[in-house]
Amino acid sequence: MRSYELLSVGDEGVPLIIDVCKLYETKSIIFLYGESIKEMEMTTTIFKWTRALSRKGFTTSNLYFSQLHESSYYVKRIVRPHYIAVISNYEAINEFSLATNTFDMSFAAWLVLFIYKGRGFDYCHNPPGNIFHLRFDSEMLVLCGTENVLRKWYSIDPNRTEINDLASWNLEKRITKLVPDSLYERRHNLHGLTMRAVIVKDSPFVNINKNDELEGVFGRVLKELSVTLNFSLKIVSKVNEYGRWNPKENTWSGAIGEIYAGRADISISDFSMTSARLNVVDFTMPLVFSKNCIFIKEPNKFAIKWSSYFQTFSHSVWIAMFGILVLAMIVLVFLKRKNGTDRNIGQLLSDNFLEIWGIFCQQGLADFPDRFSLRIAYFTIFLLAVVLSAAYSAALISFLTSVMQTLPFHSLEGFVEDGTYQFAVLRGTADYDIVANAKDPLAKKLMELMPEEKKLPITLKQGFNRICKNQKLALYTSIAKKEGIRFKIPCNVIPISAGRIESLAIILSKHNPFTEVINFQNLLTME
Repeated sequence: MRSYELLSVGDEGVPLIIDVCKLYETKSIIFLYGESIKEMEMTTTIFKWTRALSRKGFTTSNLYFSQLHESSYYVKRIVRPHYIAVISNYEAINEFSLATNTFDMSFAAWLVLFIYKGRGFDYCHNPPGNIFHLRFDSEMLVLCGTENVLRKWYSIDPNRTEINDLASWNLEKRITKLVPDSLYERRHNLHGLTMRAVIVKDSPFVNINKNDELEGVFGRVLKELSVTLNFSLKIVSKVNEYGRWNPKENTWSGAIGEIYAGRADISISDFSMTSARLNVVDFTMPLVFSKNCIFIKEPNKFAIKWSSYFQTFSHSVWIAMFGILVLAMIVLVFLKRKNGTDRNIGQLLSDNFLEIWGIFCQQGLADFPDRFSLRIAYFTIFLLAVVLSAAYSAALISFLTSVMQTLPFHSLEGFVEDGTYQFAVLRGTADYDIVANAKDPLAKKLMELMPEEKKLPITLKQGFNRICKNQKLALYTSIAKKEGIRFKIPCNVIPISAGRIESLAIILSKHNPFTEVINFQNLLTME
């Protein structure tokens, strides 16, 4: 004789399932039950539910608990389904627990129905440990027998199940929520969870002071999050590099390598997002956006050449001036010929050129003409010479006294064309991977200008120290990172836009259950 009895839930089962599916906006239902179910009553009940739900537009299918792993193929490939697990006896609990051991419990929404009344341990109200292998971001509702309270189950500690009331349900009022709608408004307490953290040394956005407290932009963000979400950080290692993929050794280096190997849960430093990194770690939402630039040592401010004296006026002004002077010589020839003269046109042009040149050199005429028309012409030339001389003097003084920077190039393409500078990035960063793995001709030329990988700087401070000592070295990094250590740079540097916008974020282990709640709290802080 069995030590339990099935509860009658057939009449209310379908409305309950429909209301829960509406709550989670799911239309695909998968029923799960144990192979030990032999009762005709249970088989008939699930058949009736399936038929009724199909009539309401839901797609349904039935699986044994042991077949749950077969649906893993559809993880991340289909719209999130709703699993309805029917627990009809103690054996079903063990079967479900075994099936969920290797299944991603955050993939789908869950409704677990305990429809038996036993005389043994109360698994529904006091589950031992984490029997269904839940995560923090799992969404599981549980209904115990004929009770009208829907409880949410999830886990923070892998060995403990958290249980909270979510809503009440009955056939008349349907679902009545007892808590806020948003998942992470309800789950904002990690109960003192300790996360293992790795830090990149000399990061411009985070550092540890003498009191072992986090400082810097990212450090302050994590300190605020740890208070809000009630968790703590344990610094387990400090590394020199952010991390890049080594195809020869098939390993990740730096902080990413520590997380990928399972030795840390989170790295608080500033990480650039790349497709390769997204495959092995989770990124929080970007905390900093910044433009990438090529930084070079500031060139000489004054670069005076013989050509500088002609740069006071634009080309069009110089052309207009010489055009007016030629026109003036021709007009004077015309006026002198009209007034009568024994000199030919060639002699008149030579005389007029010397006279006009003398006027512009602040010299007077040897013989001022008697004719009124010639006097007007010469007076006009005198006036023009005074105005142009004053304008040129003022422009020249301004040109010589203002700060002049002559840059060797103004873009990444110009940098490659110049070819006289070496191109450096920080070792073990996304910047190196992007250039090294790119297939376009520009990236290949940049690699030719780059020193050997082992000779690249490891820290920003080291990189800027090198370009301050080497006038022909350029460092590729973001403006935000440079600003983070601006007081430690021993010389003035000039940024030249490289076109790429970089997004910087904190990283966590892949599929970390706490990534979304951290993002949620960051959004609330920004608002």
